[in-house]
Amino acid sequence: MTKGLNSNDVKIGNRSKVLRILRNEKQVSRKDLSDQLGLTKSAITGIISELIDERIIVETGYQETGAIGRNKIMLELNKSYGYVLGLSICETHLTLLIANVLGETLDVYEYEFLDDKIYTNQEMIELVVEKSILLLWNNGIDRNHVIGLGIGYIGQMNTMDIQKIENELSERLKLRVVAENNVKALAMSQMDFTNEMMSEDFLFVKYGPGLGMSIVQNGKIIDGFENRAGEIGHTIVDMNANTSCRCGRKGCLESLISEKGIIKDIQKLGEAYKPLIINKKLSIIDYAQVNELIESGDQAICDIFEPRYDYFAKALANVIILFNPEYVCVYGAIFNQPTIFGMIKSRVDSYLGANTKSRIKLSSLDPSNNAIGSAALALRHLFYNVGGIKG
Repeated sequence: MTKGLNSNDVKIGNRSKVLRILRNEKQVSRKDLSDQLGLTKSAITGIISELIDERIIVETGYQETGAIGRNKIMLELNKSYGYVLGLSICETHLTLLIANVLGETLDVYEYEFLDDKIYTNQEMIELVVEKSILLLWNNGIDRNHVIGLGIGYIGQMNTMDIQKIENELSERLKLRVVAENNVKALAMSQMDFTNEMMSEDFLFVKYGPGLGMSIVQNGKIIDGFENRAGEIGHTIVDMNANTSCRCGRKGCLESLISEKGIIKDIQKLGEAYKPLIINKKLSIIDYAQVNELIESGDQAICDIFEPRYDYFAKALANVIILFNPEYVCVYGAIFNQPTIFGMIKSRVDSYLGANTKSRIKLSSLDPSNNAIGSAALALRHLFYNVGGIKG
């Protein structure tokens, strides 16, 4: 027998809906909320009064309606109500940021791991605690105003016990902590904090330095068995390739098109091409210059990138065929370059054929800051989903 909703569940649900509308539309009147949610005027008045008393939302002034009678009083989220910490842990570095309830980044701290050092779980915890306190101090934010911490991590991290890190950070920082695969966290940011989210059925693909994908169906991220649905980077595309992947397989897409491999090939070209490598350790490539060289027909660069993008385009075409999304949202520095983006898109189109549209969209999320996904994760689970009620 399914347990019914109690009055507290209904209250949280209605508050959550109000907060999401304010998040998406920025300014809304009480009447607009009543019309959108199908709630009575008195019900909306009660919810708004609570949220104003708690300083979660504020009245911002009047909007002329053009009709006789009282103008609308507009409401918006109080972006200084509270903050979240977002932590992204990669193989080579961690990124920590602080954001407000609108998902706006206030400050970012990045730490590169020392070469050849394997960090223990305890060392990672101490590092995050120290830098979190420093970040809050530098921005004059009291810990009591921090809603929680979100952690985004790459799919395969053999040396890190994420559950242990999550639990101890919660204890040490006295905060609620949630953790998720970094690509899924970025997909949440795409859904919750960009104006591009026009569908509940799409694929979110991240490229750089690794490769990952989130599957969104009916507005929900599909986890799959063992939480590994969407691992496009670990699909096998060429068993004859002389590559090995961190997942233990041969011929994985990620190992064939990884930025680490690209950097190795660029280095082989000699001194003239070294400026293309911005940071070898973090696998950061100057894609603007790469874009220009491909545009100009530089054969050495085309020989490095075109086969890789061909593998990638085939994989994208296959997932489009398998999942039939409304569109594919791509995230990463390479996609911000028009020639590269056009090359990939045209190849996807050619593999799909005339009867299937690729519908590839470029994400407006900052490709240099993966921690925005971690912040969105914390905001979704610790603020919006619970109607702003602190646990």
